[in-house]
Amino acid sequence: MLRLAAWFDGADDDTAHALFTAAFAVHPARHLGGGTEDAAAADSWWSAPAADTSAMLRPGARGVLAPVEDHSEQQARLRDAAEAAAHWRRSAAGEVRSLLAGLTPETGRLTMTESALGVLMELLTRALGSGDATTGPVTAGDLELDIRLHVSYAPSAVLSIGEDGGDLTLEGLRLRATPYARRELGPEDDGEPEAGVGDTAPEPDDDSGGA
Repeated sequence: MLRLAAWFDGADDDTAHALFTAAFAVHPARHLGGGTEDAAAADSWWSAPAADTSAMLRPGARGVLAPVEDHSEQQARLRDAAEAAAHWRRSAAGEVRSLLAGLTPETGRLTMTESALGVLMELLTRALGSGDATTGPVTAGDLELDIRLHVSYAPSAVLSIGEDGGDLTLEGLRLRATPYARRELGPEDDGEPEAGVGDTAPEPDDDSGGA
């Protein structure tokens, strides 16, 4: 290293650059062609002339720049498709809310469209994934569709759901659909009266013993 330092100390600028490149394999910047022909291979990026970055004409364009492609029609088609899909999902959610407005019976059968079944299965999958239905009711909702599915465990329940592709059978579950904001069901939703509702206290017996 001392000998290399001595060589650097006694070298002129050109020799020092060549020595540095040979010793450390640090080569000078390479300039891309096309912008300017005035920069040498050994010129620094800092001191080399700036390249012309104005728009380049395509070969054969005869001096006319190619127009920017118009994607407005494609964007309109994508927007219409997204709006149509959202409309059908809202309609399907409304169908599910209508069919499951009350708690499903212990044994029953429902018929719904394929899109409604898709919304139902999406909510059912999320609800069952959120907890153990055998230990307590579970729910899942969609704020945009304003729907919430309530799932409760009933060992003897059997629900068949029919659509064009065939029947789906759910065992051990009872379902109810409500607006999204309703997170819990009350005792009245089970079809059973609340404690004390409808009960009449017995009238006291009249003592008819003679005075």
